[in-house]
Amino acid sequence: MTIKITSATFSACITSSSALPADELPVVALVGRSNVGKSSLINAITGRKELARTSSLPGKTLTINFYCINEAFYIVDLPGYGYAKASKVTRARIQSMMNEFFAECKNLKGVVQVLDIRHKPSPLDIQMHDWVRDQKFNHFAVLTKADKLSNQQALKMRTSITRDIKGTYSIFFSAKTFNGKDDFLDAIEKVIAGLEFKAGEGRQRKHPRGDERQNDRQPKNRPPRPQRQERPAQEKGQGSQRADKSDSANTSPDAPNTESQPPAARPAPRRPQSQPSQQPRQNQGDNQSGNQSGSNTGGNNNRRRRWKNRKTGSEPRQDPPKND
Repeated sequence: MTIKITSATFSACITSSSALPADELPVVALVGRSNVGKSSLINAITGRKELARTSSLPGKTLTINFYCINEAFYIVDLPGYGYAKASKVTRARIQSMMNEFFAECKNLKGVVQVLDIRHKPSPLDIQMHDWVRDQKFNHFAVLTKADKLSNQQALKMRTSITRDIKGTYSIFFSAKTFNGKDDFLDAIEKVIAGLEFKAGEGRQRKHPRGDERQNDRQPKNRPPRPQRQERPAQEKGQGSQRADKSDSANTSPDAPNTESQPPAARPAPRRPQSQPSQQPRQNQGDNQSGNQSGSNTGGNNNRRRRWKNRKTGSEPRQDPPKND
């Protein structure tokens, strides 16, 4: 079961073995180069951003810092090594503190070597790994800043790093996305319990983002499609006979035409419009023709038509024109 961190406190800051905590809580030490991400690792697993002081400048941690987790064990941040700009006196003092710590800390259960996954192990990293291994300490490696690389790049770099540190158990970790937090706490629990890691065990682990992408690519479990069952020949014959009957019924002369347009598609019938009588138009045409011709024949025709209309009642009575 993964450790659930409920409390984390800064307990001690020492420079010599005389200031080591007097209790008998188990201790797990973090070693690594300067600015490799040890402080960010502590802040990420504890859920406190300012528990361990972080800095963009390497070589700031010059003391041995104890952090008490769940009042059950200590995680110790040792000073970083490999800072080229540190003076010889500073480097000698750091080396002396680390040697004294490893020699006098009786409750030391294991060592965690923190490496930057973006770079191959330096000669000092390989030297520290070989020394920890020679001292028979239970140890594993944490490859920080895994979010800086893609899945393929991270897997390729881990293969190269594992080859340099001789197959040591390693896990991915990212203080930005918190990927690898559970794996780290599981490994810490295993170290405290005194269980050793098998050679090459870390190769079975995958990149955290790679696991998510692979799970997304897996097809979803879909129920199988039902297979169609063929009907017997007799049922097929009956079905064809029914189809023939239906076709014959539709083609009978008394049957309604079902192939016509649906009601919604039929055009609306036009309402009959009353046609105006053509008589006024004819009169108008006759008047125009009479006016245009100017002959006596046209004038006589007009007079006759007026008298005829007056008798039928279609035109009011008018007195005939008088001849002067």
